[in-house]
Amino acid sequence: MAHVENRRSGRLPDATDRTIISALAEDARTGITEVAATANVSRATAYNRIKRLTDEGVIQGYSVVPDHAKLGLGVTALIMISGSQPDWRANREVLSSYPEVEYCWYVVGSADIVLLVRVADTHQLRDLILTRLQSLPGVTSTQTLTVIDEVVHRPVVEPPED
Repeated sequence: MAHVENRRSGRLPDATDRTIISALAEDARTGITEVAATANVSRATAYNRIKRLTDEGVIQGYSVVPDHAKLGLGVTALIMISGSQPDWRANREVLSSYPEVEYCWYVVGSADIVLLVRVADTHQLRDLILTRLQSLPGVTSTQTLTVIDEVVHRPVVEPPED
């Protein structure tokens, strides 16, 4: 199976790198001593590997994983948008400015854009779709899937072992 190589170093993360990434993905506040112990390397090695992985862009940042419902965002939805191609570049900035949008993907298939949005209630979802999204230039249709249960949410998806 072919792998995409890291653009800067020309190499993929090895098993130790993946262990370090997994430890940080589980809890980004994990101390360097604990990360080193988990990966069975010295503190200096763990520190240097984290620095290299960050410098190479493998690790792009650290984040908090909130409970959206406890933040007052009880409705999660996927919105698929279809429309005319010339308007998508102009709509990128607009879509990026909407605070409800957690993810925005340009896709190939039955839709052109897929949004993952989080809102307080169905009234906010309705307003987002009918007032703002459907009025964007070139939008011809939207289809919405409302999430009823988030079953899997992995901060890191690891490639299969060779």
